This record gives sequence, C-alpha cells and structure tokens, in this order.
Amino acid sequence: MKNILYVERLKLKRSKLWILYLIGPLLGVLLAYTNFFKNYDLFMSPGENPWVEAWTQVALFMGPFVLPIMVGIYAALVCRGEHAGGGWKQLLALPIKHSDIFLGKFLTVARMVVITMLILIIFFVTFGYMKGMEGGLPIITILGFMIRGIFACLPLILLQLIISIRAKTFGIPLAVSIVFTLPAIIIASTPLGQIYPWTQPMLAMSPEDESPIQSYFLFYTLLIGSFIVLLLYGVKSFTKRDTI
Repeated sequence: MKNILYVERLKLKRSKLWILYLIGPLLGVLLAYTNFFKNYDLFMSPGENPWVEAWTQVALFMGPFVLPIMVGIYAALVCRGEHAGGGWKQLLALPIKHSDIFLGKFLTVARMVVITMLILIIFFVTFGYMKGMEGGLPIITILGFMIRGIFACLPLILLQLIISIRAKTFGIPLAVSIVFTLPAIIIASTPLGQIYPWTQPMLAMSPEDESPIQSYFLFYTLLIGSFIVLLLYGVKSFTKRDTI
C-alpha cells in the first residue's frame, strides 16, 4: 500500500494541485468572512464567540458547495492517467490486488481532502486576525469541526471515485458533482440531508446550535453505514473488472 500511495503521488505531481489547494479554501473563507462582517449584528448575540459564528459561514459556503466540487475534481484527477492510453489495462495487469489499487486511490483522495481542510484552517485563522476578530480563538473546537468535516467527506469520496473509475472523461464526474451540489443547501434542511453525501460535510462542520441535525447518533450511524456500503460496493465492483 505504501508503494501504491507513492506512485499515486508521483502521477499527480504535474497536476498543479497546489492551485486547487489554495483556490478552494481561499474562496470558502473569503465568502464566509464577507457574509459574516456584512451581517455582523445579525449573526452576533451577547456572549457568542465571533470565531465560532464566522466558522458557521465557512461551513455554509465550503461544506455544500466548494468542498464537494473539489472532491469531485480530486477523484477525477486520480483516475485521469489510467483513462488515457489504456492505463487501466496496464495497471490491472500488474501483480497487485485490485482491492489495494482501489483503496490506494481512495486514500489518495482522502489525503487531498485533509490537506485542503488544513489550508482552510490556516486561511480562516489568518484572515480572522487580519480582520481584527475579537475574543479568544477556540482552536480545539475549530479543529474538531474540521475533523468532522473530513470524516463526513469519506462517503462522498467513495461515490465520486466509483463514478470517476467508470467515466472515461474528466468532465462526467465533475458534472455529476456540480449537478448534485446545486440543490445541497435546500436538501440540507430536510431529513434527506442526513443521508445526502453532498450535504453531509456541511452538517458535520457546523456548530451544534446552527446545524439542522436533530440526532447526531442517527446522523453518524447513517454516515458510517453509507461509507461501509459504498466501500464494499466500490471494492467488489473494481475487483471484478479485468479492464475498464
């Protein structure tokens, strides 16, 4: 697995990922702070921490819009090389378990999401201090929101990876990501939002008093359940293929 992950990193070396790593979080943070300070009196009540309230806006813009689209792009990128020039035939002919190949691509996309979220935190804190945010920075709380967001992205990563493996063009998984992201903010406020992969990151990243989640036990049970189902399906379907 270590060698598979190393090869995946090498294949992405010329993809200029650093641009995506910067643009996505930067867009999410700029939109969040713009909306937060524009409606500061509306968001802030006595005794509330401005950092947490500002993070609510990060979750609102990053969770259902920027992050799911980036997951779609990342999943398409890790499969792009294999779709070109019969790369899948060459890869599947190697003496490597097909399940390991699938898991290697999944872990690669997951690592890209982790990097994205870490950069998001850096931008959030940096811009917050630049804007003169008051109150103490609850860094542990913010990191907790970040970790929950990463965890909630796992089913979506699997889903987009399954689509990207089957689709022979880069545009199809990206189009799927955009189409299903558009209604995410509406679906998030309904019971369906807890099982809709494109809204789960936003729900997980949001503070408890700002989230429409009524039962966190149910939410994380559904999240883990969907992850297991998609993982088993993805591995099983991939291992049965001789060519793609």
